[in-house]
Amino acid sequence: ARSHDELIFLTATNTVDGDKIAREQKPDVILLDLILGKEPNTPVVETDKSHGFNFLITVKTDAELKDIPVIILSNLDTKEDHNRAKELQAADYIVKAKTTPEDVLREAKNAIDIAGVEKKIRDAQSKIE
Repeated sequence: ARSHDELIFLTATNTVDGDKIAREQKPDVILLDLILGKEPNTPVVETDKSHGFNFLITVKTDAELKDIPVIILSNLDTKEDHNRAKELQAADYIVKAKTTPEDVLREAKNAIDIAGVEKKIRDAQSKIE
């Protein structure tokens, strides 16, 4: 595991590349903008947030990826979006226009720490069973 001082950022502009990176690199945390292209070289429509939510669903329902915390990082700020992200097990929802890069980094580190503790608990429980 990397220390917090050794953060490496990988980027994807669409769900296909995002899925590939998540599976190959197993990131400690995913920062997900809801406005995301579905496939490489396809236009992104500002009002289409379904690809971002669908990517979140993919991550959280996949046995290989489900334990990676996903933080929504978006300028979409509706109660419905916040509620849907929570229902889909997003670790947090950060509105870009209302935060600083330092806040995002702090929340990412917190999500990584929480995920690590949750993994230790699951591992301990599996040893008991």
